[in-house]
Amino acid sequence: MGKKLFISNLDFNIDTDTLREMFEAIGPCESVVIATERETKRSRGFAFVEMQNEEDAARAIEELNEKVVNGRPMKVAEDRGKTGSTGQGKNKISGKRVREHLPPIQRMQLFRRHKKIDPFLAEPDKTINYTDVAMLSRFVSESGKILSRKVTGLSAYNQRKVAKAIKRAQQVGLMPLTVK
Repeated sequence: MGKKLFISNLDFNIDTDTLREMFEAIGPCESVVIATERETKRSRGFAFVEMQNEEDAARAIEELNEKVVNGRPMKVAEDRGKTGSTGQGKNKISGKRVREHLPPIQRMQLFRRHKKIDPFLAEPDKTINYTDVAMLSRFVSESGKILSRKVTGLSAYNQRKVAKAIKRAQQVGLMPLTVK
């Protein structure tokens, strides 16, 4: 059995005899089939050619690939079948595709997140007071902005209370509005 070649980007007016002559110049062909539409019998622009031996098929790929025929450069390649695969992953006995089992992807933790605990939930007797500037300054950035919940680890309720206390302390003048 010979080597089957797939020819694409063919001119729609080319016939099997012309295609056979082009490939017979390189080596003997077993079969030449041009794909046609059922209703109109017009060429679909691709064909299959089966060469008698591997060497002639390799020469045909080298010489006829990108050859311009009737203004169109035809492409000649090795036929890979309907699936488009190279035959890897197929069972040798039945010919069916066997699913290759890969190990599951392990989740790798790139950055270890330190869970911040709301200090007001850990110590219920601790209160939020706008006069306690030392405690409030932990929740303010260097530029004077109030830090987000993601950074502080506060609950939504306590974050609102801290934000109100910081704004009150800035209005009264206990804390600076912006630090440069």
